[in-house]
Amino acid sequence: MSYVIRTRDKLHGRNIELPSPPICEAKPDVKINIHGDEVVDNYSWLKDRENPDVLKYIEDENNYAIAALSHTEPLQKLLYNEFVSRLEADEESARVILPDGWAYYSKSQVGLEYRMHCRALATPLGYEDEQVYLDENEIALSPEFQDSTYFRVGFLRHSPDCRILAYGVDSLGNEQFTTFFKDVITGELLPDKLLNIYENLEFSSCGRYIYYLTLVPETERAYRLYRHVLGTPVEDDQFLYEEVDEMFCLTMTKSGDGKFIMINASAQVTSETMFLHADAEDDVKLGVVMPRKEGVTYSTESHNGEHFFVLTNEDSKNNWLFRTPAPKRHELVANMVLSRETVIPHRDFVLIEDFQVRRRHLVVFERSNCHQNVRVIELLPVDESSYTVAAPPCSVFLEPNPFDRYHYISFSENVYSLLANSINEEVSNLSKMTLFDTNVLRFTYSSLIQPRQVIDYNMDSRESTTVHTEKIAGSPVYDSSNYEQLRIFSTGIDGTAVPMSIVYRKDLFGSGNGLDANPCLLYTYGAYGSCTDPVFSTQRLSLLDRGFIYAIAHVRGGSDMGMGWYEEGKLGKKPNTFLDVISCAECLIKEGYTSPEKLAIYGRSAGGLMIGAVVNMRPDLFKTALTEVPFVDAVNTMLDSSIPWTAFEWEEWGNPADPEIYHIMKQYCPYTNVRPQRYPNMLVLGGMNDPRVAFFEPLKWVAKLRSCWPKTGTGESEESAAVDVTSDDRMLLLRIEEVGHGGNSGQYAYLEDLAFEYAFLISTLQAPVFRIDKEEDRVQPMTPGNIRRKKGSFTNELLSDLEKGGGDAGLGIESDHRQPFLTVQKAHPISVMSPRGAGGILSANSSTLGIDSAGGSSLGSNTPSGLNPNKLRSRFDELKGESSTSSHNRRRSTTLLEFSEKGTRQNGKPAPPVSGPRSHSKLTEWIANFF
Repeated sequence: MSYVIRTRDKLHGRNIELPSPPICEAKPDVKINIHGDEVVDNYSWLKDRENPDVLKYIEDENNYAIAALSHTEPLQKLLYNEFVSRLEADEESARVILPDGWAYYSKSQVGLEYRMHCRALATPLGYEDEQVYLDENEIALSPEFQDSTYFRVGFLRHSPDCRILAYGVDSLGNEQFTTFFKDVITGELLPDKLLNIYENLEFSSCGRYIYYLTLVPETERAYRLYRHVLGTPVEDDQFLYEEVDEMFCLTMTKSGDGKFIMINASAQVTSETMFLHADAEDDVKLGVVMPRKEGVTYSTESHNGEHFFVLTNEDSKNNWLFRTPAPKRHELVANMVLSRETVIPHRDFVLIEDFQVRRRHLVVFERSNCHQNVRVIELLPVDESSYTVAAPPCSVFLEPNPFDRYHYISFSENVYSLLANSINEEVSNLSKMTLFDTNVLRFTYSSLIQPRQVIDYNMDSRESTTVHTEKIAGSPVYDSSNYEQLRIFSTGIDGTAVPMSIVYRKDLFGSGNGLDANPCLLYTYGAYGSCTDPVFSTQRLSLLDRGFIYAIAHVRGGSDMGMGWYEEGKLGKKPNTFLDVISCAECLIKEGYTSPEKLAIYGRSAGGLMIGAVVNMRPDLFKTALTEVPFVDAVNTMLDSSIPWTAFEWEEWGNPADPEIYHIMKQYCPYTNVRPQRYPNMLVLGGMNDPRVAFFEPLKWVAKLRSCWPKTGTGESEESAAVDVTSDDRMLLLRIEEVGHGGNSGQYAYLEDLAFEYAFLISTLQAPVFRIDKEEDRVQPMTPGNIRRKKGSFTNELLSDLEKGGGDAGLGIESDHRQPFLTVQKAHPISVMSPRGAGGILSANSSTLGIDSAGGSSLGSNTPSGLNPNKLRSRFDELKGESSTSSHNRRRSTTLLEFSEKGTRQNGKPAPPVSGPRSHSKLTEWIANFF
């Protein structure tokens, strides 16, 4: 039966008719009997990507989503123009001078989709003789990749002598890389080629040997270690190790001092580090730092080949750090039984997240009360002769404690984020080749109002130098003083205080700004112990300048407040995550930040599970929900061990073979709990080649949601003939493209996708169509470039117009100051550039934490405990029956506690807890938070 959807066009103030949404046939052919339940999956047949009916349904959903938002196309173009107008032309990364005397960096250019990797000769007077040694755009247009629907250069590694470059290309989005080798000096491509390897490799000390990891074809788990000799057939590569336990996957990195190559075998709650000498020639043997022990994770770094520093959660939650002698060349197991020297003991309220080793310093990254701190320990003084200590009269010589001399770095804001090294993967790895023998700590600093800065901190003089600031182009000129960031706390149903980081434009906040209530986007993740750190986004300005409030909920399931915070949001306590999100949404409404009609929620990957659970439990709290690559079918996926990563994931979500876990999971599983009710507007995005969250998860979810979505006028749905709700104006949209877990890789394709998502938010929340400011964006001339264009893309339209001599291409907007409307018209040329941040100053003199003694510090506060499963189950039953909307109070509570003013470890070293396939590394946490 076909029917017509009528919805209100918020942009034009009139009703519009949409085509009938796709209808997916329910086929109850899969039944599972477990713990007395019969689990029936009506849409399991959608898992078959070879089935023409499945592909047709995906195509129909994609077309419907585009048609449903066709009335926002002018707004999408306006947003796209705003994005690119802020991006700096010919933006460059920070530069790293390598031992060959050349400074290496990457840059992007107007009109080019991908980055160029360059080097320039460093001289006393500056840089000269710039050379482009790798152009990703040329590779993308090469015969091997020109027809690919996806393209990404995932990693670059330089040989120790800087002569050979290794780079990996993913042409599907499935995170399997084809690796090439190039002579940087001659520009020649070497005949060596590694297929379908993991996203990493390491050179030996001499640069002749390449260590790499291969994947299990069925599960895409890194499990085998090989050594390749440059110039020899791949078939002759030496096999070194295989991880046979399917719960473990391998990662690899070179130690900061270059002495060892570390191979880490990681499960969710257990890890083991193996090592081999980076200068090994013929006799290659793997040693073990500590044999794996259930529930113990650790990571290892080398200090000049003489000591290992080990960060572990053994007998602790928040990790402790110790030093032990490194094994000799003939030793295959480090002797740690009697030789562990505690560097930093376990502390209940301070989480040790990461650490770096220099010749004279040890750098420790800590987290307490949702704040990041950096401790710098002086291992050796500048003048090592100062170690001489006169013997006391009793002739007993006292060795100085090498870990007592430390200080903390101070930061100027209370809400901020730190990333160890650079967000640019190449710069981060290049820096590892140069920093060990220096007194410099390089890190990236950002906040919700401070664009990213790469900082070099002198650990002796304690002075900071900003070596790179990512700039914001366009007009009006970005001024951070126009925006406010703060940290507030909501109170959960069990009394737990849940922190939120918030940013908004000051003059558009609250009553008197012309808005009946501020539109608000609430973002959260809450899984794998990953932290949702507050970072800057140039694109987000397009929301803030329309009166949006952007809020990050630091809910349980992440480790924002320590490992206890993580443990209170996993396994049987996973419902705490959803209850925290609900309490944060209620707080935003109660304290007058927004209203249910103006509140949207956003999450991706494992954060999509949170979205699905919360809109099932409290759909009345939200007008709109946006989720990307959502993991939503927890019950069926965790019951199917044939699906990649399922066994690995049991330690995060639990194994439903356990009756208690099953019944808890059954109550929150988004797919299982879909039912006829008035859901928010929903936009769901997925990737056909996503190796972490299969395309059929969002596909099945939307199919089931559609069967419960009320029809126009009657309130009827397929599953209920008399549902007491009407969702005539609520949209349910799905887009699944030929991409991977991270979406489109090209910088313009990414911005087009983001414009689509922002237009959905603005339209459904009835937010202002145009930015609320007095000046037009400053625009710059653009020269058409060699762009990999998608058919029908905004970039393609704009450049085609210019190439045909059509003059300026753009978008104009008019308003009668009562009802905004859009007109497509000729406007100024725009500049097209990659998304980057902008400038600001980091103050090294302000003091949020300054400790120069060894006396420690009173950081943190008690971590609240969560609910037991029985109470959670009871509360879930209550929530599932609730439909009332919290009252909206346009006041700010004077009792609200607030502070004005922000997996895989950096350098490839996994840190406890080991992240799962739906989690994201520290680097991708930043990227995800740019939304």
